[in-house]
Amino acid sequence: MLYTRFIKLCELKGVAPSRAVQEIGYDKSTASYWKKSAQKNNNINVGEEKEEKIAEYFSVSVDYLNGKDLYDDDGSVDKQASDLAEHSYKLDNPYKLLLLDEAEGMTDKSLEQVIRMMRVIKGMQD
Repeated sequence: MLYTRFIKLCELKGVAPSRAVQEIGYDKSTASYWKKSAQKNNNINVGEEKEEKIAEYFSVSVDYLNGKDLYDDDGSVDKQASDLAEHSYKLDNPYKLLLLDEAEGMTDKSLEQVIRMMRVIKGMQD
């Protein structure tokens, strides 16, 4: 899973795998080694330190690299985690994160009221 995610992240970032590993701090041949290992074992084990460096380079979690955040135990896609990952880029503002923290523990009814109030305020800004 890690190699598949690594390649996908390279594509999204527009960087060659060999270039990415160099920028992370490893020899460019590392990418070829990972590819060969992944083809043989369908997975690679790079160790925690490298996983953390890769995750930091691409601004993702180690769990994402290992496929733990989007897949259930049976290998099927976890819809809720998938939706969250798809929209997580929107949490680039500390006020948005604060809203999530404040919403913790609120009832569904209270959250619905907050959403209605937010829509009213948003309408006033237009």
